[in-house]
Amino acid sequence: MSLLRTGWWILRYLGPRIVWLRAGIYAGRMLGITRRAFKPQPWERIELERILRSGIPTAAEDYASWKAAHAPAFLFPLGAAPAVPAELREVPAGVEPRLPTLPDRLRLLQEGRCVYFFRLPSPARIDWYTNPFDGRRAISDRIWCDIPDYLPEQGDPRTLWEPARAAWAIDLARAASHGIELPAGDIFWQWLDSWMRSCPPYLGFHWKCGQEASVRLIACTLAFWSLAADPATTPARYVQFARLAWATGYRVAKHIRYAISQKNNHAISESCGLMLVGHLFPEFREAQRWWRLGYRVLARELRRQIYADGSYVQHSTNYQRVMLDAATLAFRLAELHGEPFPKQLYELLSRCAHFLHHLTDPDSGRVPLYGNNDGAWVLPLTECDFGDFRPVIQTVSYLVHRSRRFACGPWDEPLLWLFGPTALQAQVEPLATDSCAAFRSGGYYVLRQPKSWAMLRCHRYRDRPGQYDQLHLDLWYAGVNLLRDCGSYQYYVPGRPDLEQYFKSIAAHNCIQVDAAEPVKFISRFLFFPWPRGRVRRFERLAGGFYCLEAEHYDYDRPPWNVRHRRAVLMGPADLWVIIDDLLGSDTHAFTVRWHLAEHECELLRACPAGKSHSTVSLRLNTPAGLIGLSVTGWPRGPERVELVRGRSQAGAIGGLAAPYYAELRAIPTLELYWRVPLPARVVTTLSAEAFVAAELAGEGLLGQLCRLASPDAGPIVTLELGALARTADRMVSASTLASAHRTEAKGALG
Repeated sequence: MSLLRTGWWILRYLGPRIVWLRAGIYAGRMLGITRRAFKPQPWERIELERILRSGIPTAAEDYASWKAAHAPAFLFPLGAAPAVPAELREVPAGVEPRLPTLPDRLRLLQEGRCVYFFRLPSPARIDWYTNPFDGRRAISDRIWCDIPDYLPEQGDPRTLWEPARAAWAIDLARAASHGIELPAGDIFWQWLDSWMRSCPPYLGFHWKCGQEASVRLIACTLAFWSLAADPATTPARYVQFARLAWATGYRVAKHIRYAISQKNNHAISESCGLMLVGHLFPEFREAQRWWRLGYRVLARELRRQIYADGSYVQHSTNYQRVMLDAATLAFRLAELHGEPFPKQLYELLSRCAHFLHHLTDPDSGRVPLYGNNDGAWVLPLTECDFGDFRPVIQTVSYLVHRSRRFACGPWDEPLLWLFGPTALQAQVEPLATDSCAAFRSGGYYVLRQPKSWAMLRCHRYRDRPGQYDQLHLDLWYAGVNLLRDCGSYQYYVPGRPDLEQYFKSIAAHNCIQVDAAEPVKFISRFLFFPWPRGRVRRFERLAGGFYCLEAEHYDYDRPPWNVRHRRAVLMGPADLWVIIDDLLGSDTHAFTVRWHLAEHECELLRACPAGKSHSTVSLRLNTPAGLIGLSVTGWPRGPERVELVRGRSQAGAIGGLAAPYYAELRAIPTLELYWRVPLPARVVTTLSAEAFVAAELAGEGLLGQLCRLASPDAGPIVTLELGALARTADRMVSASTLASAHRTEAKGALG
């Protein structure tokens, strides 16, 4: 790709404002302005006389006494963390708990170890600059702006940052509240003193990111406020914490334009960090200025980043939770500060909670692992698993409406910490999510019935995407993610750029790949062009108890391919799902259909002979919710190659891998079906519980091809009349769908 073309795409897609902001930031670094603004210094050089307003005592004993007497209103009184009721401490049966448990995590902290990404215990004592899983080491003796983001000897920056995000501080804040006896104050200060000794202001890798600094301060502030009355929190440590708060506020305020230029959750969390310092440390000379800056940036960025339907600019469920956690805390601070945000911004957050609620599986509390997932969690104030989104939905709903969406459970603990005990008595007002929903601004479409539901992604992107997943389908049944997104793994894997690329690519999603090619060109780790374009053609109820969603994308519909992909998803009665894929074009093309499956026992029962017309591939998935049958039929002939892939990680041949949590790689079953045929072509996939349902493409109806759905054990079910295989066809499935028989259950038919 030429530099001129790349420059044109950057200007076209990111816009002149962002390009101008970035140009100013890079110019500041090249001219040495950034280095001069962040001259490293020992913590002792941040003297109270220099950072406090006149009239505030500066001797340690006097400052600590003054601070205790003039503590601003916070989530709970200084030194008096809320007591967590017994019913919120235990995770009930059927809810996935956070592992390791809180007592286990606290024991690890006493050993000098912490948990990475809320899942992985460190195998060794923490060294702030060493990745304990691969031994790679970050730079510690250079000013942060002179340290590259990605170096082979440094490894994945997100993993190196994780212990300094200080989720351990929140665990220590919660220990006494959960009735766990241990010297939490001593442990907290051992950890924080260790970090501050290793990371003097603006020196080393841990000062590179304003968001990392803000998240760290949020966690440590919750612990400091909880443990302020502990004997370990001496007057000298009051001074140390003031230095940390001031250094963080300065770091963020002086470089927040970079966060703004990213147009993502960085600006939200950094604004929250500024508001936190401005509210809790009004004695700082810059407190009011930092408060105003954080308030102003947060309000502007929320309006810019949240779409009208409540979906989010970063196209990521986990990044949306990061934004909501930071925004909720900021809104709470604004209420306590006597300067609440406008009602329109509360309404935006309400739409976000509504959107996420519709994407939440009612059995597990999980959401599709859509978009980038870096393992971030700003307010881990619950013993629910990292993947459970009920805590954030519950919290935002209470913030906006002062009511709860879910009945009492471990997802209520954040309410207690953020709003106090009265929040636990709030009325429960469930949100009906058992219907189909279209979130057109963000391009999310949800189909639901009592036991199963699906989400299809179709969007014309106007903001930077992180992964290519146009027309990706997520399918859930009784809490099991049958067809899944593979996640993100790690953002940097030295020596394995192919593994990095895989999780961003079309091959890691339930899509169709044409001619083994990516439909976009990656020009950096987080940027590709052109941005995907698609549209939903139809979303409506059909005859015979079916609901139909039809969509198409145009990313292969240009040279050298000139192939348009259309996908129809039919939700039928009794948890029957039919996916119809049309490849519209001319000439002969190769294409691969991939279905990334739940991590359970899986067996390929029947594969068609190569090239046989109308042949069917059958697969059985044995899940905790029961047996699931999957069948795939092709036209004008069956696939040339069928493979059930698990854990393939060879150079140039990666598949059957997923990362449900950051940095945690798992082997999963992935069904890959390969065709090479003259186009147009059609593929029909069916999924059903209890009995196999297979499609037979044969005959011609009034408008196009007939598709008969039948079970070998239960007999004929329905005949669908499909549209013509042509770009001019206005429908993939005719509204005159013909019910030829009622479906009957065939218990044990898959056994």
